[in-house]
Amino acid sequence: MANIQRNFIAGRMNKSLDERLVPNGEYIDALNVRLGSTEGSEVGSVENSKGNTILSTLSFDGIELSNSARCIGAFEDGANETIYWFVHDPAFIASPTAKLDLIVSYNTTNNATTYNVISANDGTNIKTTLNFSPYNLITGVNLIENLLYFTDNYNPPRFINVNRSYNSPSAAPNYFDNISSESY
Repeated sequence: MANIQRNFIAGRMNKSLDERLVPNGEYIDALNVRLGSTEGSEVGSVENSKGNTILSTLSFDGIELSNSARCIGAFEDGANETIYWFVHDPAFIASPTAKLDLIVSYNTTNNATTYNVISANDGTNIKTTLNFSPYNLITGVNLIENLLYFTDNYNPPRFINVNRSYNSPSAAPNYFDNISSESY
């Protein structure tokens, strides 16, 4: 039997053709696996990689976020088994600015969602205090001790204290008294 070798640069699954007819760069089947290896050798092991699962539904003042809401940044704190999301909703009807910006964390150990910062209005009824933009993703995120630093190259770099206890979402326009900005 002939040995078929292919590269998968196109990265596209094509289940409608026989495997002998599939164009180069496409494949007919895939597994969700991860290759683990050590630094000292080229020996590796293949292990199952977990897929995507809905962990939480976000809401503010009892109203779920709109379909336009997007995660514009994320950070994984592996030591504390916590995921941090930076969320921007440009079409949130319950806000005077029609926008809602959130920093939310989810602890995978106890399945707890914490609303760290909620920003709906900076007092001008034009923008939110966090002033997130879907065009400026938060790519610079770091956790040092209990301070989560983040920047989107649009607003000044900022940080929040993740160990601080926060109020639950309510009708108040902002819970951002713990947010700080630094100029560099």
